[in-house]
Amino acid sequence: MKSSGQNGNGQYIHKPRKSRAIRLLWKGPKKTVCPNFNLFAHAGGCGFSPNCSYCYLKSSLSFLSKPVVYVLNTGNLSDSLSLEHVRPFIGRIIELFREHAEKPGRPHTLLLVTKGGTKHIKPLIEREACKNVIVSFSINCPAAARDHEQGAPSPANRLQAAKVLMDRGWRVRIRVDPMIRGYEYTDVVEQVAELEPERVTLGLIRVEKNLEGRIPDDLTDGLVLSQGEDMRRYPAEERIALFRPAVERLRDVCSVGLCEETPEIWDALGLDREKKTCNCNL
Repeated sequence: MKSSGQNGNGQYIHKPRKSRAIRLLWKGPKKTVCPNFNLFAHAGGCGFSPNCSYCYLKSSLSFLSKPVVYVLNTGNLSDSLSLEHVRPFIGRIIELFREHAEKPGRPHTLLLVTKGGTKHIKPLIEREACKNVIVSFSINCPAAARDHEQGAPSPANRLQAAKVLMDRGWRVRIRVDPMIRGYEYTDVVEQVAELEPERVTLGLIRVEKNLEGRIPDDLTDGLVLSQGEDMRRYPAEERIALFRPAVERLRDVCSVGLCEETPEIWDALGLDREKKTCNCNL
């Protein structure tokens, strides 16, 4: 197996890699509600530059600014569509799932998670929708995206891409994550509601210990380390208050879940944590 990464000149090079392509990933602190999921590690790093200021990959990928791409190899998490211009790959995987999952009626599903926009969905619009493939767009409000997601397409462009795929029969989910205090999410939540995706997952900024010092200080303002957890979050009452308007608007539109949140937050918002209706679960 070979993996490819960038050298100092921005050129992609190949190197041996021994890790597995598919593995069970145990997510989040023990007290969070998270289904865990099977990671298909097709790439490591992210092709959007500059990287989002809160990116958790900074805590695990020393080469984040130099994306490493694995072809059917184990690596770390990556934006599913941002590296297609370097190494077209997703189209082949979609056809693999169509042939060996959709046609035989198997439940295995490929989940693509992206901040990509209209130019990044070419591998999908070039082919018929596959019911065993889900495309999940990560969205933020325009102001937060302007301040912290400068390398990615605008939220409006991501939502446009989501609509294009839905109109073509693709399964689409939306993540409004990470929501950050001080920003207004009413408008973007309304746009998501009008889109009517199959599921929406909400998340708030959260910082693991080994991420501290790697992201701007203003993103850590107000975060506290809760007992028994290894990440800092807003206090529980503030998290509930920030989530509630979005949950109430979306509750009757589609399935709604929270990303890596604790059981008491799910309960306070009237969400069924036993069903784990969040992004990475069927």
